[in-house]
Amino acid sequence: MITKHNLEDYYVRIGRLKQRYLSESFAADLPGFVSHAEAAEWFRSLFAEGFVFVEELEAANSESYYLYDIIHDRDIWERRERDIREKGAATGPGMLLCAQRVDIYEDGSVQLAF
Repeated sequence: MITKHNLEDYYVRIGRLKQRYLSESFAADLPGFVSHAEAAEWFRSLFAEGFVFVEELEAANSESYYLYDIIHDRDIWERRERDIREKGAATGPGMLLCAQRVDIYEDGSVQLAF
């Protein structure tokens, strides 16, 4: 069971800068959720302000799903977001791995980017 106390055990270091990133074992150990709201609340309770809503999209079957970021490096993530707003793109060391995308569907199913 994933808790705040064992969360660090689920991180690996990847990329040129050896940034922290959640491993596939984290996804494998996620609890079963029955709704988007339940899943989002669970992630918020674990990551607090490090779990941010990005946008709502529509799947092929017309069901909504929701994109979130789990922020692993707040400074780089804020710089990336600012660059995207101001310049339309963000480049530089660590930009890709500063956050991890989470898709949550209406039925509570979750997909993490790896």
